[in-house]
Amino acid sequence: MACVVELREGMLGGARAAVLYCLRSGAGALRSWLLLSALIGAQALVVVYVGLHLRQWVMVLVVRGAARDLALARGYLQDPEQQRGETENPRSPDTWNSIRWMCVNSALGLLCAVIAIILGIGVLVSFTCLFWWWALPAEMAVSPGGYPVNSWGVALTTPLVGLVYLVLTWYFVPRTASVHAHLAGRTLRRSGVDRLRDRLAEANILRQEALEAHGMELRRIERDLHDGTQNRLVAVRMHLGLIERVTATDPDRARELMTRAKEASEEALRELRAVVRSIYPPILADQGLAAAVSSLASRSGVPCEVAVGKLSRLPAAVESAAYFVVTESLTNVAKHSGATLARVHLAEEAGTLTVTVTDDGGGGADEHLGSGLSGIRHRVAAFDGRTRISSPPGGPTVIEVRLPCAF
Repeated sequence: MACVVELREGMLGGARAAVLYCLRSGAGALRSWLLLSALIGAQALVVVYVGLHLRQWVMVLVVRGAARDLALARGYLQDPEQQRGETENPRSPDTWNSIRWMCVNSALGLLCAVIAIILGIGVLVSFTCLFWWWALPAEMAVSPGGYPVNSWGVALTTPLVGLVYLVLTWYFVPRTASVHAHLAGRTLRRSGVDRLRDRLAEANILRQEALEAHGMELRRIERDLHDGTQNRLVAVRMHLGLIERVTATDPDRARELMTRAKEASEEALRELRAVVRSIYPPILADQGLAAAVSSLASRSGVPCEVAVGKLSRLPAAVESAAYFVVTESLTNVAKHSGATLARVHLAEEAGTLTVTVTDDGGGGADEHLGSGLSGIRHRVAAFDGRTRISSPPGGPTVIEVRLPCAF
């Protein structure tokens, strides 16, 4: 019984998704007509100077419209290329393929919408006319099955016609939608050269982001050494200079200054060790990411729970990046969120490490306000990873990072 229910829900869900896709394709076809008309008009005005700018503007709209249709088709087909990452913008098709698609879609999209609308209206009218056919004037008798409904005997047969329409909808509409979606994919798919060019451009962007992340890390280390360790060492030097002056005349004062110098040197060593650990914690090298994150959570300013799924030893660079993500995230939680509890989840699956940090704070985190979130995104992007940040007002804030374990 459960299998029958699941099969029925799957069939109805597929037909419903196909009908929605066909209706959206019809809207896309109307957009194609408008854009093609605008493009023809702009081309005719090229002899006038304003026509050049108008054509460029229309071409931008054509490419955007084609990209929207391609995203719709991939979403309907559940194309894995559409699911590459929530932070990645979909690649726009090239100009000529976009124009070709507009020409095809102006007819095919309308046909999809007409089929879905006719069959949908047939289903609706056939199943409902039993309740309202009698209210219509005789000259306006409805005829869902090709014959007028002018008596109760005929009206009682309309649900059977509705079943026929329903079967036709279930059979034809998904196939129509599939043909449209596959044709959109073939027409708008970028060539191998274009995809290679995109990949090279993406590699250059990742390289730049890696350099920026490296520069930010160097500036952070320099700032920590300058503001902490250097000041302590300057204090030690000053105390040693004073000790040299007063040793012969005031031994008690010299001993007091020596004690202060010793304390300052110990503080400088502690801060230096902290800086070294922030670069690559020894526990990360010795015991792995899970132990390092657990140690980090135990020192967090906000109570933090750590859950670890299947996790093996990973490349040192990946573990260091993941540790940085958790460090920055927990620092943000302690400083900005007002949270009472944070959770960290680590898991490795199919060659990808997933790090998720959640807190129950007030939300509203914005990576453009210097909260460290942009640093997380840049660090992760350097590994061709993906970052998803969700922080609606009122919370919760969720930072999910996916890092490939092999690159």
